[in-house]
Amino acid sequence: VGGAAGAFARWALLTAATPPQFPWPTLLVNLVGCGLLGILMGRRARPSTLLLVGTGLCGGLTTFSTFAVEVADLLRHDDSALGLAYLAASVVGGLAAFRGGRSVGMAR
Repeated sequence: VGGAAGAFARWALLTAATPPQFPWPTLLVNLVGCGLLGILMGRRARPSTLLLVGTGLCGGLTTFSTFAVEVADLLRHDDSALGLAYLAASVVGGLAAFRGGRSVGMAR
């Protein structure tokens, strides 16, 4: 159930967005997923909640495979600066979103 909801949310966002030069929609869903996982971990959610929201919703929402293809495409098409910026924004942003979410979850 959670996976279907997450995958539908990602599909809706990715199909509604016009394909930009920078892959903002994928970055957004991945950062949101990292933040939600951080909140769950900070709240020390029950195992059933972790399965439904963490594994299901966040797993369906986020997409590492699309991220990898988009980075490879940017690097392959002589846009290495943009590809490296996307790579850095995804990794650093994902860690920051997780940490921020964890802080929010712990502050309950």
